[in-house]
Amino acid sequence: MVKKFKELVLEKDTVFDDSIEVETSIRCTGNNRFSLKVMGNINAWNITVENIDAENIDARNIDALDITAWNIDALDITARNINAWNITARNINARNINARNIDVENIDAWDIDALDIDALDILCESRKKKSKTNKTIARVFIQERSKSERKEQMPEKEAKK
Repeated sequence: MVKKFKELVLEKDTVFDDSIEVETSIRCTGNNRFSLKVMGNINAWNITVENIDAENIDARNIDALDITAWNIDALDITARNINAWNITARNINARNINARNIDVENIDAWDIDALDIDALDILCESRKKKSKTNKTIARVFIQERSKSERKEQMPEKEAKK
């Protein structure tokens, strides 16, 4: 079951047992920052809260101190800590991205702007380092992915001709 809102304004830490769909934004009253826990999926335009814990997050903008999710699909993510299985985003902007702050199997992004990154696989168009001493640690680091071409393997019969 999906609970639908035009706008969701949190007045305290909030838990939903179902998925939520918010037409505009999820925010907190005043300058407060509350936690949002959703047992299902979150679909919203903008999310500005203290902590997000959900199975899937689909949003245009996410601004949170901590994000824990199975999947995050967003155009922009601004966060201090991200803990997720998969992150698919146009832009990831965080102070530090490493195994302690971001625990992922794959990062797929157009731009990564961060001080440090520690992950298994990173696929990105560009990696902007803040200084020469910053580091990127990865098992696989592929840049300029748009310039790469995938080659299909020929079947053995055609290869012998």
